[in-house]
Amino acid sequence: MLLNNLYTIQSVTELEKSIQASVILRADHAIFKGHFPGQPVLPGVCMLEMISEIIGTRLKTGLRIKSAPLIKFLYMIDPEKDPLIHFEIKYEITSDGTSVQGSIFSDSRVFMKFQMMLEPTKKN
Repeated sequence: MLLNNLYTIQSVTELEKSIQASVILRADHAIFKGHFPGQPVLPGVCMLEMISEIIGTRLKTGLRIKSAPLIKFLYMIDPEKDPLIHFEIKYEITSDGTSVQGSIFSDSRVFMKFQMMLEPTKKN
């Protein structure tokens, strides 16, 4: 889980079938020392996990990606230049899982657009 480790949630606004969240990245997190030294970049896999955690917190369940027909990375996120990022997530619970779509952005710059199907994590 990356929540409260790599990032903290500053604010969340929940509307019917949508979530808007603002998160603060921890620029001193160890992941940025390796990805990439001297030029920190938030890994794409971390962005995907953050989406799952934010929606999972709302739905009170662990979620993982089942399929992802659209994941488009448009700009890199440098935690030193953009420590505050925003998530806009629309979701719908279906018989196949939780369908989500949205974006990650800061001001007018969109870092990522996505459409994914999430499913509950399996418990052992």
